[in-house]
Amino acid sequence: MPDEHDRPIAAPPGPAARPQRIEPTAPPAKPKRKRRRWLATVVAALVLIVALAAGLTWFIARPEPGPSTEDQIRTAIDDFGTALGSGDLAALQSVTCGPLGDYYRTVPPDEFAQVHRATVEQGSIPVVASVDAIQVTDDTSAIAQITAYRPADPANRSVRTFNLLNTPAGWQVCEPPL
Repeated sequence: MPDEHDRPIAAPPGPAARPQRIEPTAPPAKPKRKRRRWLATVVAALVLIVALAAGLTWFIARPEPGPSTEDQIRTAIDDFGTALGSGDLAALQSVTCGPLGDYYRTVPPDEFAQVHRATVEQGSIPVVASVDAIQVTDDTSAIAQITAYRPADPANRSVRTFNLLNTPAGWQVCEPPL
């Protein structure tokens, strides 16, 4: 039997290896393309939002177009016809100019009321049936062709003209000076 001493003796351990420090590796660099693409998308979205906001602001805040010159003239003629038919002296004074306006501004209200009452009874106050044509000159004067009738004889229609001037108060029916 072999003796305990017969066993081979292990070699003494060699110098111990020192632990090595392994530095961590840098994370892989993110591709710049994705970052640029993301940035471009954000910028494009912001530009789109700003453009939409500007367009919406313009659409909401834009001035409404006012009535056309012809519409203003038609309104002046309608206002004149309404004031004449109702005997509204103050309205006639505000919608007329020239010698016609001078007449309405200087006629005594009592006298005007008497004349108006008599013409209503006779059915001779002209009623504007339609404004048929408007010719504007330099945005300062106009001639309007109308069709009118008298309540006493509505079947008998006649063509008349109104002269109008564009005054600081707007378009007014004016009898041209003599």
